[in-house]
Amino acid sequence: MGQTNYIVAIELSSSKVTGAAGIETHNGIKIIATASTRADDFISKGIVRNVDKSSEAITNIINNLESKIIEEEGRDIMIKKAYVSLSGLTLRSMKSKVTRTYDSYTKITEEIINGLEDDNDMQFVVPDGYVKVKTITQEYKIDGKTDRAPIGTLAQAIEGHYLNIVIKKQFLDQLNESFRMADTEIADSFIAARMDADIILTKDDRRNGCALVNIGADTTTVAIYNNDSLRKLAVLPLGSRNITRDLCSEQISYDQAEAIKISRGYKSTVKETEPIDNDTVNDIIGGRMCEILKNVKFQIEESEELIGKITFTGGGSRLKNFELLIEEYLPEFRTAIACDPQLAFECLPGVNTIGVFTTALYGLMNHGKDNCCEYIEPAPISNGGALFGEEEMNGQEQEIEKPVEKHEEKKPEETKKNSGKKSGSKNKSWGFGTLFGGFKETVEGIIKTATSEDPEEHDRDNDE
Repeated sequence: MGQTNYIVAIELSSSKVTGAAGIETHNGIKIIATASTRADDFISKGIVRNVDKSSEAITNIINNLESKIIEEEGRDIMIKKAYVSLSGLTLRSMKSKVTRTYDSYTKITEEIINGLEDDNDMQFVVPDGYVKVKTITQEYKIDGKTDRAPIGTLAQAIEGHYLNIVIKKQFLDQLNESFRMADTEIADSFIAARMDADIILTKDDRRNGCALVNIGADTTTVAIYNNDSLRKLAVLPLGSRNITRDLCSEQISYDQAEAIKISRGYKSTVKETEPIDNDTVNDIIGGRMCEILKNVKFQIEESEELIGKITFTGGGSRLKNFELLIEEYLPEFRTAIACDPQLAFECLPGVNTIGVFTTALYGLMNHGKDNCCEYIEPAPISNGGALFGEEEMNGQEQEIEKPVEKHEEKKPEETKKNSGKKSGSKNKSWGFGTLFGGFKETVEGIIKTATSEDPEEHDRDNDE
C-alpha cells in the first residue's frame, strides 16, 4: 500500500474547536473527516484560558478524526501533527520601515532584498510581553517611488515596508502548551484573518482596497487590504455574544436571550411581546451593533487606506436583517455579506461540513503540505515457544545418547548449588523428542539393572 499524504487542520475560536482531515489526491484535497466541540468555558475572546480543558478538547478532536480515518482506511493510524490558526484579542499588526542608501546607482539584487528583511528583524522593537509571529512585505520604494518587484532596478536608495504581526507571548504559550499536552505537534500556524481572506476576497478586492470584517462570538477582526497586500490587522473585544448578554439584562436566561437573537434578529416583522417585546430587542441589537460597526469604521479610517468595499463574515453577520444595520451605520461604504464558501474540495460521502467547516479551516487545508499522520504497524505475534521443536518434528535429536553410568548420590550442598542454576540458551526445549529420549534412557536403565548380578551375592563370591 502506497504512502498517503494526510492534511489535518484545527481551529480554536471563542465558540468552538473544529478540525478536519483530508488526503491529497491528483485533483486536490479530499475531505474524509470533520469534528467539532464547544469551547465556551475555556476559550474567551479567542484566547485559551484553561489549558487542561483546551488540551482535552484537542485530544477529543484528534481521537474523533483518527477513528473516522481508521474506519475509512481500514488501517490503524495516528495523527502526529496539525496545522493551526492564530487569532484572538492580542493579535495585531505594527508597521516598520528599513532604508539603505548607496553613494552611486546600485543594482538591487535578491541579496539586498534579503538583507533588508534581516535588518527589519533586528531593528523592529517587539512590545514587552509580545512575540512576532509573521512579517509581511508590503512594498519597496526605489528612490521614493513604489516598486513591488525591485530586483534588477538601479537605485541610490531603497526602502522596505513591512507589516509585523505580533501576539501576546503568554497566550501563544498557552496555545502551544494545549497542543503539547494533547501530544500533537503544531506543523505550522497561520493567521486566521489571512485564511479567511484567501477564501472570501477576490484578487480585485485585495488590489482595489477592501476591509474583511469577521464578527465572531467574542471578537470582531478587521483585516484591511490594498494593493494586494494586508495593510492592517486589528481585533476588537466585541462580538455577537455581547448582544446575548445585553438581552439577559432584561431578566431572561442566556438560552432564551440567544434564541431571541437568532429567531427575531433586527427589526423583526413578527409581533412578539414575550418574554421581551420587539422594540426592546431592536434597541438592544441596534445599540450593540452600532458600537461594533463604528469601531470598524474607526479602524478603516485610522489605516489611511482607500477602501472601496467592506465584506462581512462570521456568525454575527448571519443576524437576521443585518443588511439593514450596515445600511444604517455605514452608508458611505459599499458592503457585502460573504456567503458560506462553496466547498471546492472533494468530500467523502457522509462527512458533515455544515457548521464545522469555517473559512479559516478551509484556508488551513489549502496551505497544508506536510503529512500529518503515520501508520501504526501491528506488533509481530510471538509463538510463545513451540511445544514441538523443528528438530523434534523432523524426528531428529541433537543430543548424543550417553552410556548409563553408575549412579552416585549427590551431596546435599552440591544438589542445592546445582538447583539454583538457570538452564542455558543452548538447552533444548521440552518437546516430544526430549520427553521420549528421557523415557528411553529410563527404560534402558531399568532393564540393565534388572538383568545385572546381585551386588551382595557378587561380594560373597569374592570373599570365598
